[in-house]
Amino acid sequence: MKAEKVILSFVAVFVGLVAAGIAFYFYQSTKVIPTDQTKPSATQVAMQPTKAPNNSDVFTIDSPGDEQVYSQKSITIKGTAVKGATITVSTDDEDQVVQPADNGDFTLTQTIPNGTSLIEFTTIFPDGTVKKIDRTVTFSTENF
Repeated sequence: MKAEKVILSFVAVFVGLVAAGIAFYFYQSTKVIPTDQTKPSATQVAMQPTKAPNNSDVFTIDSPGDEQVYSQKSITIKGTAVKGATITVSTDDEDQVVQPADNGDFTLTQTIPNGTSLIEFTTIFPDGTVKKIDRTVTFSTENF
């Protein structure tokens, strides 16, 4: 009697799986895909225009490099930002504010304290967004 129940259970599971498979096949075959959701062809993708890069948040520091060692306390800071941006240069001792030229370049001289220090560059773009860059510099008179 137990063997008959086990065989009957396997048959019932098999019949159930076959019925579910047939139902799924019919469901998939009757599905209608709208034409606007189809994948574009390669020529359609290639002909779409690309979005222009957003140059409203350009801010780079060319000098000083990160973890750079200087033998003079006075260093020259050079960088690029969007015209109309306001750049704040902060060290432990001093803060300076500079505006970039019409071409976006800016240059200023900063005095750094003895040892290792962090220079924080913060720019406020004309649209109000803020971007920060940190550089670690070291003043040392020792020869390496």
